[in-house]
Amino acid sequence: MILSDLQILEMLDSGDLVITPFSSDSGSIQPASIDLRLGPTISDPGTNPVEGIYVDPNKLDVSSFIRSQSETRDISGEPLFLHPRQFVIGATLEHVTLSTRLGARVDGKSRLARLGVGVHITAPKIDPGFSNYITLEIFNLGPWTIMLQNEMEVCSLILEPLGRPALRGYEGAFQGSS
Repeated sequence: MILSDLQILEMLDSGDLVITPFSSDSGSIQPASIDLRLGPTISDPGTNPVEGIYVDPNKLDVSSFIRSQSETRDISGEPLFLHPRQFVIGATLEHVTLSTRLGARVDGKSRLARLGVGVHITAPKIDPGFSNYITLEIFNLGPWTIMLQNEMEVCSLILEPLGRPALRGYEGAFQGSS
């Protein structure tokens, strides 16, 4: 079951869902989701293939590897132009905390998807107990260059209540990391 707008407001009031910054009168709550915005920092690994580096994600600190292989860009002043076939990593402006009573998924906005832009490749699930900014793997499969701006609505958070609270919250590698 997906939470409705009224249920989302109840979760915010109860503290089972914490989103910072957040204003309930901002229009970000949709009938069955919450719109989240793009934060000011983008990691850009570039578009040229890197020869001689073979990546085994099972034996790799993914966050450190990406930082070492990417240029960090601040888009708070100037937008980033995402060219066709370009891939970057961003994060939501909002810090999201879920209680052990809630799970969530993140999906792209349809207005971006119709232009060929995806914001979350294959890992949309957010476990109960998660507390962090949501990492976004943004890619352009379309033929147009797309302007990415700080604070633009870029994804939707879809919340799902658990039948019972989870025994333990998320304790993975990305809890509290930046």
